[in-house]
Amino acid sequence: MRDKVGLLLPTALIVLAEGLFFNGRTEACLEVHALNIFLCILLPIWAEKQMLLYQSFSLVSLLRVLNIGMPVFFTETLLWMPFVYAPVIIAGYIIWRQTVVDAGRPHWRNLVRFLNGHGLRENVQWKWEYVPFAIIFGYLGANLEYSMLGNEALVWDLGPLDLGKLMLVMVVFVGFGEELVFRGLLQSSIASNFGKGVAVLVSALLFASMHSGYHNVPYLGFVFGIGLVLALAYERTGSLGLAALMHGLLNFFLFSFVPFGYDLLP
Repeated sequence: MRDKVGLLLPTALIVLAEGLFFNGRTEACLEVHALNIFLCILLPIWAEKQMLLYQSFSLVSLLRVLNIGMPVFFTETLLWMPFVYAPVIIAGYIIWRQTVVDAGRPHWRNLVRFLNGHGLRENVQWKWEYVPFAIIFGYLGANLEYSMLGNEALVWDLGPLDLGKLMLVMVVFVGFGEELVFRGLLQSSIASNFGKGVAVLVSALLFASMHSGYHNVPYLGFVFGIGLVLALAYERTGSLGLAALMHGLLNFFLFSFVPFGYDLLP
């Protein structure tokens, strides 16, 4: 019973908060996310040996709180994003070092292990053949997503400086930051307690719910499907790096080549 409550309560609170955000009730959304963070601090006292699970749920809520509450230091959206995702990545790194593995003293090799999710799964693989797969997935997914959103590009042109900046933000900060939370920590912790199938579904569900700010129900269904693909790729390979690259490249194409390409169509 305790285990089920430990999974259902944070999940329900996050979905409720995002439902409020979907309906424009931003303050209520933040209040529910704050309640979830508070409960995730207290619940490990009641449900023993699930510290990583609750830390993961609290990071989901933290991501939304930062997304809404972070002061805007730059008018350019692209430069604002690292300020939202960097604190989450730092928190995830601390959790990884203290809860997941005994990483020892900080070292660049530990950073590489962290980026690929070493220790979060029993078998962590990385193959360079993943790169073309991630590129194809990212490009096709971006075209589908653009057909639903019709978003604008986040770069002024397709020059190397703007594209390099976009690639850095979307892969290293947005892609890795979100995949660290939803796949690396949350999916792994749920899988160890409730099974792989439940982990895949819950991570995809919460990933979709965190896109409620677009106020588009069909789009949420699309994001749920993308979340399932990312979750299954992570489940199959154990590679956090692959999931982050797939996610980051989708965003990269979505906010650069795809909208520019459609603008050139007659």
